[in-house]
Amino acid sequence: MSTSTTPRPTLRRKVVALTVAGLGIAGLGLASAAQLNLTAGALGAGTTVVASCDSDGVAVAFTNAFAATAKGYTVTEVKLSGVAAGCAGQNVKVDLLNTDPTDGSTGASLGQVTATVGANGGTVTLAVPGSVKAADVKGVAVVIAS
Repeated sequence: MSTSTTPRPTLRRKVVALTVAGLGIAGLGLASAAQLNLTAGALGAGTTVVASCDSDGVAVAFTNAFAATAKGYTVTEVKLSGVAAGCAGQNVKVDLLNTDPTDGSTGASLGQVTATVGANGGTVTLAVPGSVKAADVKGVAVVIAS
C-alpha cells in the first residue's frame, strides 16, 4: 500500500485561499484605521518649461551706510550687474537672508526688495528700506521672472 505525502491539490488551494483572505482582511483593518475625513476642495496643477533669461549669471553687490540708530552698518542698496538684455521688462525680487543658502540650512528673509529690469538689462539697483544690518546678511536669493 502506498501513501502519498504530498497534499492533495484541493487542500492546497483551500490553504492558499484562506491565507489570501486573511491577509486581505488584515489589510482592510489597517486601511480603515488610516482613513481621513475630507471635505471637497479645488485643485489645479500644470507644468511648463521654465527657461532662464540670463544664462551666464548675475553679480550681486551691496551699498552700505553707517546708521547710528542701528549701531552699525546697514544695507542701503543691492546692485545686480550683468543682467542680460533678454530679461528686459521682467520683475526682480531679492531676498536678503540671515543664513547661507548653500549650506542647506533654513533661515528667514531679513527683507525683500523688488524692481524691474531696464530696457537693455545691465545693472539693476534696488533700494533697501528700513535698517537691515549688514552683519546679519549671510546670503541672497534672486528671482527674475515675468
